[in-house]
Amino acid sequence: MQSLRMRLPPVNSLVAFEAAARHLSITRAAQELTVSREAVSRHIRILEEHLGTDLFFRRHRAIELTEAGDALYATVSKSLGAIAKTAGELGHAAGSSRVTVTATVAIASFWLTPRLPAFRSANKDLELRIRVSDAPLDMIEEGIDVGLRYGDGAWAGLKAHHLFDTDTFPVCAPSFLETAGSIAKPADLLSQPLLNLDGAPHSDEDWTWWLEGAGVRLPSTFRTLGYDNYANIIQAAIEGHGVALGFSRIVDHHLARGDLVRPLEAVQSKGYGVYMVTPRGVRLGPAAQRFHDWVVAQA
Repeated sequence: MQSLRMRLPPVNSLVAFEAAARHLSITRAAQELTVSREAVSRHIRILEEHLGTDLFFRRHRAIELTEAGDALYATVSKSLGAIAKTAGELGHAAGSSRVTVTATVAIASFWLTPRLPAFRSANKDLELRIRVSDAPLDMIEEGIDVGLRYGDGAWAGLKAHHLFDTDTFPVCAPSFLETAGSIAKPADLLSQPLLNLDGAPHSDEDWTWWLEGAGVRLPSTFRTLGYDNYANIIQAAIEGHGVALGFSRIVDHHLARGDLVRPLEAVQSKGYGVYMVTPRGVRLGPAAQRFHDWVVAQA
């Protein structure tokens, strides 16, 4: 009997095909798999040659599944998903003392890290690994047990436990406020250096969003000082370089210590919050469950 390896198409080609079929986009599949568009296209061509049939109709700037492609996608999606789920469950159930956590820069830097010494003191038998990333990581593929994310709580393939909501407001150093002149209303911020978190993931919650939400009409000369890392922004604000956007429960520690103050009481909110997330359908091991329960209690 012919071996399974001889009968199966190339596994890498199946993975590339599944991503392209799910997105109906070579570009988005390439972005998800962190490879080039050419690599995805090459894998799909190899798969089509192996099967002897076309899997996609190539349209102008678009692709569509053929009948054969649709049939293959139904099987491949279900099968690869089942393999990933089982592998994740086995990994989590192994009883490892290591817990791998992913969190955004803001949450990791200003909410989680200050609390970790207390957790480690009470759980000396556990080993923590923190993956800091504003970009969402594939938790099963990356071997991540739990995550702390900011958003609306709706993420495909993840179970989300709401921890707390946030409001957004201006913050600056006390020394900056002493020399900045009057900041009595949101429009007064236009004459101040504004520290902005740049990048596509943050574009709907930046200074433009906040000021326009506060009824401020932005002039054509409106400019900000941009960073791509929230920790850098808060550090710059503490050092008196300008006004940043602070998030409740995230910068509370600095407000309590007096490193930062609120020049205005005005707030805006996207209705987002911080969530604890775990891969849906995957049972946490004892160590990860202990960390999960601790985070929920802290929140």
